[in-house]
Amino acid sequence: MELFSNQSWTADVRPSGTMRALSWLLGLLSLLALAVLLPMSPTPVGIAILGGWILLIWVAISFIRGQFDYVVLVWVAVFPYCYYFFSYPAERAIFTIDRAFIVLMAIELFLMSRRTGATPLTRDVRISAYFWGLYLLVCFGSIAGHPVFDVLGSYRLLLDGMLLPALLGLYAVRLFPITRNLSKLHGCVCVLMLGIAVVCGSELLSGKNLLPWPGAIETWIYNYDVKILRVDGPFENSSVLSVIGVVGFFFIIYSRRLIGSSLTSTQNLLHGIGVLASLASALMPMNRGLIIAILVCASIDYFAKAPLISRSTWNCLFAALFFVAVFAKLLYPGVFEDRVTSGDNFYQRIAQDVQTSEVIRDHPLMGVGFNLYSATVIGDPRYAVQWGGFEAMNVPHNSLLSVLAEEGSVGFLLYVGGQLYFIRAMWRMRKVNRLGWQVFLYCILVYVIFGFDVGIAYYSDLNLFYMFVLGIILQIQLRMLPRVES
Repeated sequence: MELFSNQSWTADVRPSGTMRALSWLLGLLSLLALAVLLPMSPTPVGIAILGGWILLIWVAISFIRGQFDYVVLVWVAVFPYCYYFFSYPAERAIFTIDRAFIVLMAIELFLMSRRTGATPLTRDVRISAYFWGLYLLVCFGSIAGHPVFDVLGSYRLLLDGMLLPALLGLYAVRLFPITRNLSKLHGCVCVLMLGIAVVCGSELLSGKNLLPWPGAIETWIYNYDVKILRVDGPFENSSVLSVIGVVGFFFIIYSRRLIGSSLTSTQNLLHGIGVLASLASALMPMNRGLIIAILVCASIDYFAKAPLISRSTWNCLFAALFFVAVFAKLLYPGVFEDRVTSGDNFYQRIAQDVQTSEVIRDHPLMGVGFNLYSATVIGDPRYAVQWGGFEAMNVPHNSLLSVLAEEGSVGFLLYVGGQLYFIRAMWRMRKVNRLGWQVFLYCILVYVIFGFDVGIAYYSDLNLFYMFVLGIILQIQLRMLPRVES
């Protein structure tokens, strides 16, 4: 399925003279600051400043040459580790690589979006963007009346988890030059998944969280007298890890199908490693909701006329999952009971959904405020809910109910409307490339179905990767459309 042999529609994103002059001006100002700070800094700080300066020079050169896509590719391969090593301060970071990256990307998007070669957006995509913009305004309005320092965490989450992913998705659709970068992007996602799998495997064997997220709580599964860490890799929690692993799994296979036979033997080896690593990363946290989401996608793909994954491969995967379940039942009965047969988590989730429903009933129109659910219910006897002997967790465990409770019916309609129009845009182009529509649908289904079990709507690291992948898939479909129509 080699669909990219014709490079005639590669985006022309060469820099203008104004942009080049601005980049050099910023570089000179940064060099002046470096000359002042370096002599005054201790040796470790000086080394860090030099490293940052080298990175800044490289990014500036990429900007000047119109090669910002190289920065994007590097970000894709390493972004989870940046939270641990490059956030300052470590607690409640002001500077993060993601924020700096998206700021640069927004400048690129603003300067280049009107130039020849940028992917035109369909009407449905534009309507989706309008809905999302209105939803962000509702989120902002829901916390604007509170003291700033009381809801500072909500503002951070709104910026990192909802606004920045939308901008990255827009860039992925409009400007990322996918025709010359598809094999590179495929390789970067494989490298990303390999690194994640190595971290997860090391955590599972050592029983230690190697890259702890600030404020994150470790979770364990007990096999009677032995406890096993539910790994989260370089992410905030195991739910983010699972969804990113599955989305990466689908994208690696899809991009490999598009590239065709042009990969070298080394790239083919990396592809195989990336597929196994992404699947292992997704399954290691032992999330039951994820298994259900994968089974739904597998059921659709298994009976598709042109499946993304061959039926024999699905059979092998089902057999492997069955073997692991039997193995766990025999050797780790406590783990099997906790993850499969125990009803404790089920009852607790019912209690939580009942509590969330009561919050929705009391605040039907505008909700309790973005990310203010826990602050609303904790300590309020009206929301002390039990089911089957288990108390509610005071945290929504359902993405849609979380939005409905915190932003009300107004925010909920905008949130759902933005996503439905985004899906509709892809649905209308499904005949251009059925495989593209299928993998797009599978990513959506995993995100939505798993979101019914675990609230994942606001996580920044997940939403950034998720929106970037969906944007790339949609751009490929949009780029194929003129060729098919002609």
